[in-house]
Amino acid sequence: MDNLPRFIFYASGVFIVSAAFTLFSSEFLKKVADPTYVGTLFLLGFGLVYLNIVFVSGRRFMRRLQGVNPAPYIFGLLVVAPPLAWVNIYDAGLGDFELTFMFTVILACGLGALLGHRAGLKAQVKFRQNLEEFIKQDQELNENDNQN
Repeated sequence: MDNLPRFIFYASGVFIVSAAFTLFSSEFLKKVADPTYVGTLFLLGFGLVYLNIVFVSGRRFMRRLQGVNPAPYIFGLLVVAPPLAWVNIYDAGLGDFELTFMFTVILACGLGALLGHRAGLKAQVKFRQNLEEFIKQDQELNENDNQN
């Protein structure tokens, strides 16, 4: 794999960002257990943050590749691991909402991986077009410089 160092860099970064967000936001996990709309908003917020981490990293990594790659799905697994481990190891104050939180995080990471993969494939096409245009302009510039 030509992109192994790049993949390891992205994978470790995604894992660390997910772990840091889980650690720093662990005090707000109690809010998820709130039976009012506040709990729903916090649950949705956690899901959106984890979805966004996977989506952005997957799309960005896929941009410079050629064709389909499972990297966004691996990133999804790496992002989902810290919050699930945190909730299972420590008493986060979720009570009966522990499974709901876990399901939301798993669903968000899976959806982020799927959407990131699709967006990455579109970004590959755009990246190739921009690269071909740049090469064409560079060749024209070199031809003009050689004529002068």
